Amino acid sequence: MEGKNLIIPNEIQQWIPGQLTLDSQTRNWEGLTFKGYYYADQDVHIPAMRDYMIVNYKQHAAEMRCKHDSPVWQSKIVKPGHISLLTYGEDSRWSWDNQISVSHIYLPHKDVNLISTQIFNQEISAFKIKPQVSIEDPILDSYFNLLEHELKIGGIGGDLFIESIKNQIAIHLLRHFADLDFSEKMCSSGLNKTQKELLFDYIQHHIGLKITLADLARILNMSVPHLMRKFKIEFGQSPANYIMDLRVKYAKKLLQSKPDLPLKAIALDSGFCDQSHMSRVFQKTLNKTPLEIRRR
Repeated sequence: MEGKNLIIPNEIQQWIPGQLTLDSQTRNWEGLTFKGYYYADQDVHIPAMRDYMIVNYKQHAAEMRCKHDSPVWQSKIVKPGHISLLTYGEDSRWSWDNQISVSHIYLPHKDVNLISTQIFNQEISAFKIKPQVSIEDPILDSYFNLLEHELKIGGIGGDLFIESIKNQIAIHLLRHFADLDFSEKMCSSGLNKTQKELLFDYIQHHIGLKITLADLARILNMSVPHLMRKFKIEFGQSPANYIMDLRVKYAKKLLQSKPDLPLKAIALDSGFCDQSHMSRVFQKTLNKTPLEIRRR
């Protein structure tokens, strides 16, 4: 969809006029948008969207008609609990003959595509969630209830909760509604010598800073999922665990070579969040405290 202007969730109301009843924008949820609307009966054109849109009907029944890349209308009855799916990157036209109350979940295509590559261990060249006028899907219906409760009540661990729900919804869509075309053979080789040297040098020079998967992927000019697969083949562990091992080795070196350097300074120089974080990692990986390492 490069070069095509794709509308985002906050622009939907320009194309489907209605009363906004719920909005996750105030919560700044990452990678998932949740909205509620009350609509009168209408006939609307929806331009190509950046996201997949999942619609959950809450009140009233209506005849729902839609057409995508065909002049032929599809028509089904929607009732409370029913689901419609609108795919990413396609214009569509929708019409209904009664007032309806709905909730929307929006998942960006790039996030769903990332999850698809992690599931299939393979790059995806073409990827599409098949549109659905009306289906009964109790699992998707339950996610709407969970998200509405989270939006209204909230609680500790909210970001982790939303990330988990987002991933579960994406996997559910991929299992039941996806068409996929694969672009390359399964990754079967690890990193070459030059790639390993580039990674090691970068991590060593940035050991005291936050290092992201995007940073490492950019160095090797590959996607994050491709990097993760090659990393697992080469080192038998995730990039995060590999980096943490290097942080521990660097901290051990400082503990033994600079006996007067405070533990707090060593922790920060080695890229740990703080001294307590370093101590927990040492206990977990070495079964010793930093002080015990220093006294050896």
